[in-house]
Amino acid sequence: MHLRKALLVALLVSFAGCSGVPGLSDNGTPTPTRTATSTPTATPTPTATPTETISYTGCPGVLSIDSVENVTDDATVIPYANLSAERQSEFDAAVGGQSVELDQQGDGYDFWVGRPYVRYNGSVYRATVAIC
Repeated sequence: MHLRKALLVALLVSFAGCSGVPGLSDNGTPTPTRTATSTPTATPTPTATPTETISYTGCPGVLSIDSVENVTDDATVIPYANLSAERQSEFDAAVGGQSVELDQQGDGYDFWVGRPYVRYNGSVYRATVAIC
């Protein structure tokens, strides 16, 4: 019977460390239990994607002509007859509702942006150049 008790005690002592129950240190204070922890792994930071830059330099301007009622006193209004043949052609097409594209590096673009008012058949029209 003593042998049985001794075996039981030996078994309990040997498995006491694996039970998860804190034991006692040599001085009688509880010993901390070690727990398995995972080591944090570094998460890679995604690299920045370059943003697309939009350039309007290759985009033509589009001329539109609209009739206006009131023009400021300091506005320069050019008579239709004073327009060059090329400017008259652009004006006529835009007044007629056609799409008139103007190269941003060309004379037509500079003209219509700088002088937006034209007097034609007793009415005043304003030129607008839209860029894409």
